[in-house]
Amino acid sequence: MAPTPPWQPDASCQSLEALGEHLSTRDFGRLEDEALLSLLLAVSGRDFTRDFREEFGAEDDWTQALGQTARAVRHAIGFLRQDAAIAHLSLLPRPDVLPLLSRFFHLHPQPPAAVRARLSHWLWQRALFDTERSFPDDEARASLALLTGDADATVRALLARVGPPPERGWERYSQPGMAGLASVADRVEANALLALHPRHLLTGAVLEPGPLLEAQGAVAFLPLFPTSPPGLSTSPGAGDSMLLTLANQLFHPVLAPGVTLLGLVRTGALPPAVFPSHALSPEALVALRQGDASSFLAHRRDALIAHIREFIRTRTGADAQEATQGPE
Repeated sequence: MAPTPPWQPDASCQSLEALGEHLSTRDFGRLEDEALLSLLLAVSGRDFTRDFREEFGAEDDWTQALGQTARAVRHAIGFLRQDAAIAHLSLLPRPDVLPLLSRFFHLHPQPPAAVRARLSHWLWQRALFDTERSFPDDEARASLALLTGDADATVRALLARVGPPPERGWERYSQPGMAGLASVADRVEANALLALHPRHLLTGAVLEPGPLLEAQGAVAFLPLFPTSPPGLSTSPGAGDSMLLTLANQLFHPVLAPGVTLLGLVRTGALPPAVFPSHALSPEALVALRQGDASSFLAHRRDALIAHIREFIRTRTGADAQEATQGPE
C-alpha cells in the first residue's frame, strides 16, 4: 500500500482520545487533553491560548481537524528529533512552542532543509534568549499570525521577532546544575548531554533517549555518587555541592542490584567509545581511579561547560551568524 501523502489528514484519528493514543506510540511522551486541544486549535489556525469551547462551536466538525492535527504533530515531532536534537517532550526547553510548530508543519509538511535549520535556530533562540515578554499569550498569538503559506518568509519573520542572540547570552545556561527537568536550564543541560549520544556502560550500544525517558523519566539521569562517597575524597563545600549537579549524573538505564555506575566506570573495562559519550575525560577518569572524587567532578564539570556552550552556539545558529557577518 502506498504511503499517505504528507499533506493528507490521518484518517485513523477520529477522537481526541485516539489522537492522544496515536501520538503516545512515538516514544515522545504523552500529551494531556488540554495540550491536545491547544494543538487542534493551532493547526486549525485558531487562537490556541483561548478555551477550546470559545473557538470551536457545537456545530463544528472535528473529524478533519483531528486528522490534520495528527499528521502535523507527527511532522513536528520528526523535526524536533532530527533537526532540533530534542528527543522527548519532557526535554522541550519551552513546551509552548509545540502548537506553533504543529501549525507550521500543517502549512508546510516538507519544508526545505535550509528552512528547517533556521526554524531550529528560532526554536532554541526563543527558548533561551526571548524570555523577557510579560504577556506570553500575546506573544503566542503574534507568532501564530506570522505563520503563512510562505515557509521561508515565515521563519525569517519568527527569527526577526525574537531578535539576535545577546552577546555571550549562552553563559547563563552553561553552568551544570541540573536537578531534574523542571527549568529551561535543566532541559538545556539534559539536551546537551544527550547530544553526546550516551552509550550503555555494559554493551557500548548507543542509548535511545525516547524509550528510556518514557520508562524512567528524569530518573534516567542517574547519579554516579548517590551520597558522599566512602573511600573517595571530596573537598569540603565545593566537592559536596558538585554531587548535586550534572557533573555527577549519567544518562543511563537503572542497573541490576549490586551493579553500580561508579563501579563500572572505575574499573575501566568498558568499550572505549563509552567514556567520551558521557563526557568522561581521561583526566577525570585518572582522578576517579585515584580516589579523588572532587577532582573527578571538577574535570567533568569543565568538560560539560565547554560542551554545553558549544551545544548552545550550534543550536541557536550563533556560529552561522558570525560566519555571515564576518570580521569587522
